[in-house]
Amino acid sequence: VSRGIQRIFKERQQPMKVSELEAAFEERFGENIRVAAGISTRDYLLRKQNVFQFDEAQDTAYLQFNILAGPPIADPNLPKDESFVIDEFESLIEDLGPVCYVSALCGKFIQRNGISVTSVTSTRPLDLLKRNPDRFLIVGGGNVSLVKFRDHPAVVSAMSQTTGKAARAARAAQDAQLPVPDMVTEQDVVHEFRRLILQDGNESVYISS
Repeated sequence: VSRGIQRIFKERQQPMKVSELEAAFEERFGENIRVAAGISTRDYLLRKQNVFQFDEAQDTAYLQFNILAGPPIADPNLPKDESFVIDEFESLIEDLGPVCYVSALCGKFIQRNGISVTSVTSTRPLDLLKRNPDRFLIVGGGNVSLVKFRDHPAVVSAMSQTTGKAARAARAAQDAQLPVPDMVTEQDVVHEFRRLILQDGNESVYISS
């Protein structure tokens, strides 16, 4: 029901009276909202306030802005399978990207479809993305992009940051194996700080780093 109503609002692009919405839903899907939802249309809209705006005084409804701003809702009659999730992720990244947090994508997926990714695929979202390297590009730090965005400046920047972190981690592991002097002087600390800054290759670094 939720996705059917969303689809109507996406197509109309304007608030509707509840009576107009009910008529449009029945014309489109051949079923009454009250029968499909088991409660009145008004009660249903109030229950789904995370998705719909409902003005009781004006008796009008519309989509919440964050839903309206997203890509078009998929056909409610499509089977909910792995291919459906992959297509949804691709549409969301195209709309929100070029770089997105995987957790944010999963939140948007639930918002749009009323079900979680894992309930459809029975696997972790990140593992699903990794199984489709022809479409998705894992950029590290819990982020993902699309392969077609590989050369986008934001993607290149995210990839370079991930590479830099990996390099620093490797250097830190090597440094940990260096012998520790019996006595550390202030001058030793100054020399070590200078070495680390030069090694990092950046013009400046956080002191806490």
